[in-house]
Amino acid sequence: MSYYPPMQSPFMMAFQQQQPQQQAQTNIKTVNGKGSVESFYLPPNSSDIFMDEPNKKVYTKHVDASGVASIKAYDIKESEEEKPVEYLTKAEFEAFKASMKGAKHEPNSNNNGK
Repeated sequence: MSYYPPMQSPFMMAFQQQQPQQQAQTNIKTVNGKGSVESFYLPPNSSDIFMDEPNKKVYTKHVDASGVASIKAYDIKESEEEKPVEYLTKAEFEAFKASMKGAKHEPNSNNNGK
């Protein structure tokens, strides 16, 4: 005896295909200053992240089991890794090397033999 799944109506099949996919949600909330973070309600035993882009700050707020909140602030700073690195081309290096061969090292004239 074979088992066949129950048939779905065309309406149900179309409904299932048209459901939009939900986008991922983050817990980062946008605020304007520490006062906004303080006024944000969080239930006991929870925490959240707040971003204050104009002031270049990130706040974390943690509420313990008794309902007491603690807030920590962090400064946002652009990473040094994101800045482009400048390299010397081989032609530029060869020109530099050639210019150094012609340069003579002369003793410092301010010593006056001392």
